[in-house]
Amino acid sequence: LCEAVNLARGTSKLREALKPETSAYDDIIELNTSAASIEWQKMLQDHKTSNSADDITKSAGVPKEHLNKHWTTNWDRWQTAVNKLKSTFTTPDKVKNNALTNLKQPAKSLATAAIRQAATTAPNIMDKIESEKQAATKYTAATAQEQIRQLVFGAGSTGQTNDNSRVFKTPSNTRQTDCTDKAVTVAATLVCVCAKDNAGALTTPCFRGQLNTQDWHSGNTPPSPTLCNELIGHCPEEKSSVITATNLKTLAQRVRAMVKIILGAGYLGTLHNGTSCEGTQGGAICTKYTGYTAAAASHAWKIP
Repeated sequence: LCEAVNLARGTSKLREALKPETSAYDDIIELNTSAASIEWQKMLQDHKTSNSADDITKSAGVPKEHLNKHWTTNWDRWQTAVNKLKSTFTTPDKVKNNALTNLKQPAKSLATAAIRQAATTAPNIMDKIESEKQAATKYTAATAQEQIRQLVFGAGSTGQTNDNSRVFKTPSNTRQTDCTDKAVTVAATLVCVCAKDNAGALTTPCFRGQLNTQDWHSGNTPPSPTLCNELIGHCPEEKSSVITATNLKTLAQRVRAMVKIILGAGYLGTLHNGTSCEGTQGGAICTKYTGYTAAAASHAWKIP
């Protein structure tokens, strides 16, 4: 939970999106074109047309059902590559210097197949890079930071102050009620599993030396901002780090690994002599997730 708090109070950095290596991609296309059949090269040389499927079909006579987006995306690249082969002055050095023409069978066929496989794989890699590039434009460091802050302090909240109406879902101020399916943020979860209750509670629910100047007077008042700030204050701050999907997934997995499953419900926290999550030593200091079972599908949207 402290790791999530640190993400919220730090400054997010996003990993730079991958940049397509178009020059390397063009090298692969040129090499593949040089290894292609004379018929294929001649078709590209003789039919100068646009990249549209209709024009390629009409001009080159390629059946439309054989065309996919790699044809329409790369047609002009293929034509540029084949036109470079017309003269030794324009033939790329990588093509001139490759040893394909000097190979004998079956080595030549194997080498040609390897080149063709590389040329088939390269467009898929370029598509993946472009897809990641587009996805990266949806988020900036600022928008990512705000989403994480809301994950900790609640949607509609401001800053890093605990607002009970934001961190809990429709709070009642009664601990057992609010810590059952209503702790929808990291701050609320931290309060449920670590806040000292005013009745029958452990003095230090989470660890020895824990500050406890504030109690949760369950049933009378909500947990105060001071109480929440004391708990968050125990989380050591860290330097800003790059946010990646892998890091966030790993963090979520570690939190889920702490959940105990009992009779069709999940519990995060300390279970002493019960599962009521009322905050007492005689019961449990926890947050409860109804319907949280061993089945992975039951975990969705259960934990902040």
